Amino acid sequence: MQTKVKKIISAVLLISMLTVMFSSCSVDKILNKNVEQPVAVKVKTDLKDAVFTFTYGELKGVLPQDKLGALFEEYDKLEDDITIDMTYNDLSNNFEEGSDLFNSVMALLSEKEKAQLTNNAEDVLNYFVEKINGAKEDKPIVEYNESFWTDSDSIEFTQNGKPSDEKIKTAAKYFDYFVTKGVGDYLSNGDNGKTGVTEEGTDLTDIMYLYGESKACKLTMDNVVSVFSSVNYDTVKNSDDEDVPTAATRIVKIVLKDDEASVKNAFSLRGKEDILKEMKKGSDYFTVDDYNVGFNTCTIVATFNAVTDNILTVRYEKNMKISTVVNGAGSLEYLGSQDLSFNCTDCVEYHFGWEAEAK
Repeated sequence: MQTKVKKIISAVLLISMLTVMFSSCSVDKILNKNVEQPVAVKVKTDLKDAVFTFTYGELKGVLPQDKLGALFEEYDKLEDDITIDMTYNDLSNNFEEGSDLFNSVMALLSEKEKAQLTNNAEDVLNYFVEKINGAKEDKPIVEYNESFWTDSDSIEFTQNGKPSDEKIKTAAKYFDYFVTKGVGDYLSNGDNGKTGVTEEGTDLTDIMYLYGESKACKLTMDNVVSVFSSVNYDTVKNSDDEDVPTAATRIVKIVLKDDEASVKNAFSLRGKEDILKEMKKGSDYFTVDDYNVGFNTCTIVATFNAVTDNILTVRYEKNMKISTVVNGAGSLEYLGSQDLSFNCTDCVEYHFGWEAEAK
């Protein structure tokens, strides 16, 4: 009797083993069935962000080997029909928007595909305006910082409409130093309210753009050149070796028109008095009585937790071209009166701390 029972048990075990071996489930999957699996997330607001699919065959025709290697593992062993998905953010990060390489990759897309980048522009802009205004109203923790720099290579002195001679390079170094250090130190000085960290519930009227107003942004489609949105996912493998999205970050990039009316709807413009005061610190070498400002591709880049729609960061870059007349003084008096122009950037960054994000 015992022998018969043993034979029955052995037969059952054998059948069970064969069932496992020939079923679609592996032993690993059975062993891991009680292991906690990653929970998939979804974006809270679907802005119909563009996602482009490229084949390896297409990309190898336009990309150098180092770029292919960054996108594909063992790229030299791949079949031409292997595909990769890229968002606008992926494209701009990998190929630098506006470069020949970026344009070559974009040329692989049809006009219908390219239209996906702009079809949702108004919805994306409204989303940004709503969220940044909501942050100013809801008063989360805010870490903020303002910085300033000049483009040394753009400093150009002219006299009577002609480029000035080599001796002006000395003046350019002095001017670059005093403008960058003077204005930069002024803007980043916590006493001026442009660098610091708030507590939750702090009034942000004078901390966030637009300074002195309840609104942070008044942009409309009439004020912008372009608005792009992308969503990047963090993924974890589940027991079936599938990628499960566990976090989603939305990146929004806005490029403004260069007119002052458009810029003033998103950026607070500084009065000339503060800047001229700092420039006068270099009066031993030059004097400046006034200057004109032109705007050049001012941008806003914001990130969001796309699962909760909370805004996480926003970076404002106000790119300007300054034109002025400089009069040599002291050891540089020999320069006389010079027309001067240079490019500079005023950058403001905000990092938001939401209580819900910390849970």
